[in-house]
Amino acid sequence: MRILISGAGEVGFLIASELHMDHDVTVIDKDPAACARLQDMDVKVLQGNSANARLLIAAGIEKADIVAAVTGNDEVNVITCIIASHFGVNHTMARVSNPEYIDRPVQDRKEIGISYMVSPELVMAEDLARSLYFPSMLLDRELAGGKIELIEFKVTKEMPLQGTIDEVKANLPDNCKIMAINRMGDVSIPSKDDRIMFNDHLFLLCDPKSLPELRRMLHEESRPHKALIVGGGMVGFYLARQLEKMGLDVKLIELNTERCREIADKLSSTMILNGDGTDISLMREEGAEYMDVVFAVTGLDEKNLLCSLLAKQLGAKKILSRVNRYDYIKLFELVGVDRAVSPGQVTADAVLQRVSGGEEVITLSDERMELVDFIAKAKAKVIGKSISKELPKDSMVGMILRDGKPMMADDNFKVHEGDRVFVMSMPEVVSKVKKLFTS
Repeated sequence: MRILISGAGEVGFLIASELHMDHDVTVIDKDPAACARLQDMDVKVLQGNSANARLLIAAGIEKADIVAAVTGNDEVNVITCIIASHFGVNHTMARVSNPEYIDRPVQDRKEIGISYMVSPELVMAEDLARSLYFPSMLLDRELAGGKIELIEFKVTKEMPLQGTIDEVKANLPDNCKIMAINRMGDVSIPSKDDRIMFNDHLFLLCDPKSLPELRRMLHEESRPHKALIVGGGMVGFYLARQLEKMGLDVKLIELNTERCREIADKLSSTMILNGDGTDISLMREEGAEYMDVVFAVTGLDEKNLLCSLLAKQLGAKKILSRVNRYDYIKLFELVGVDRAVSPGQVTADAVLQRVSGGEEVITLSDERMELVDFIAKAKAKVIGKSISKELPKDSMVGMILRDGKPMMADDNFKVHEGDRVFVMSMPEVVSKVKKLFTS
């Protein structure tokens, strides 16, 4: 597949690093340093402005299957996709942050030649807000239109999760399966003999109807109700708006006075505080130690890390942080941040989803483990066979959607035509898994 990427920043670099082994990848960026980062990859690199039609022609846009415009400039991304559509490219994706262009996390703009726009900031805010279903939850991602959910939570001493994966599995609610373990930043697919340890992060695929029972099993009946947000940019603002709708008591700290005035007029019940989230006196005064959750979502990684460590030291129950540099995720989680989220990761996932052939693609942590949703088409190699026995090493089948109903796949489960199969795998074997679902 021929893929043209406009922008070699964090998002473009991440996409290129995932795809260059199996696809024909071309990257355009006007920054010489960004282009130089790609020199160890088998990709074609052009330096210049991707909104220039002549440069796009030189890059082979007429033969491209997918164009992903992910520079930091909204207008350049939109123009690049419009030009690509003019040259007949079927799949175009534009990274867009300006709220005047987009008011939902992902928006269809086919009428102007863009398959869809993705706002990393909006996706991140929605993602963070959904992580508040119960106190230890760190991630709650809807899949297949809400018929299946991927959740992540932190194991505490009070949870009845002692024993091996196989032993714990017997006590989980129906249609809940442990798919991965994040232990001190290292994500792995568990074997049945692996033991769960305190402070592990568990990733589960679940039928949404099973979540109340899971919450009771984990002895977490209550929901968080006090939240502190540090950073009043797009992520902080949209996050506060989401939390207001959920009925939480929200405080937001923002250093820029003018920005405080701007968002104060738009947030009806959030307490806006003009100050520095790394000021220990301010954090104490505003009761950071009593917060159910603290979100550090400024535009600066160093500030988010310092704020997170301060909130942790003061005794906040849960700390979620924004990380702009993708390779900092493991560092943040190693020093005690419960979950670090990269705004570029959601954009990269959208592109990988198109390329992989799956309906949905989600990457976990910076280990690049992927959860991919495949549809078993007519005459696919896997139809009629036991999916667990057909999958390559470093992959695991999760749940199946058959006729719209979620089902758990045991070792003898056989795939039918039309099944949607959720598979967790390391990126190097995704192509092997994909072959099982093709004719």
